[in-house]
Amino acid sequence: IQIAIGASQGIMPLISYNYANHNIKRMKEGFTFTVKISILFMSIMMLCYYFGARLLIGCFMKNDIVVAIGTQLLHGFCMGLPFMVVDFTTVGAFQAIGMGKNALLFAVARKLVLEIPAIFILDMLFPLYGLAYSQLVAEFVLTIVAIVVIRNLFKKLETSQVK
Repeated sequence: IQIAIGASQGIMPLISYNYANHNIKRMKEGFTFTVKISILFMSIMMLCYYFGARLLIGCFMKNDIVVAIGTQLLHGFCMGLPFMVVDFTTVGAFQAIGMGKNALLFAVARKLVLEIPAIFILDMLFPLYGLAYSQLVAEFVLTIVAIVVIRNLFKKLETSQVK
């Protein structure tokens, strides 16, 4: 996850320089490239964790029941990784162009509005395992919102640039 965070933080200067220079096309290309590369990397990591979960948990625990539970929990936790990329990069883009309120809204939405209620709901529906999938649910919903918001932002910026 630190690589995805690093990519989202690393793209911020490029976004802000191009935004300040009114080069929206390059800003959008940089954002899109970063998201694509990060999703690819995080998807590979997700697959490694998903298919290697039993082996990883088994390195630390020798109890078959604990390994089985840990494997299921790791499956849930790792499935949200690719979706986090879109969220983190969108927040980074907001910060880079001076839209701190939007970045704060996404942070609040991630934890307070989506993830915490998902923890309670999924824990009631799937005791023990609900916690592991709450991040996936929150990040999936936030990814959809982020795609809509960032597309609208880029359209707005491109339209204002034409005028």
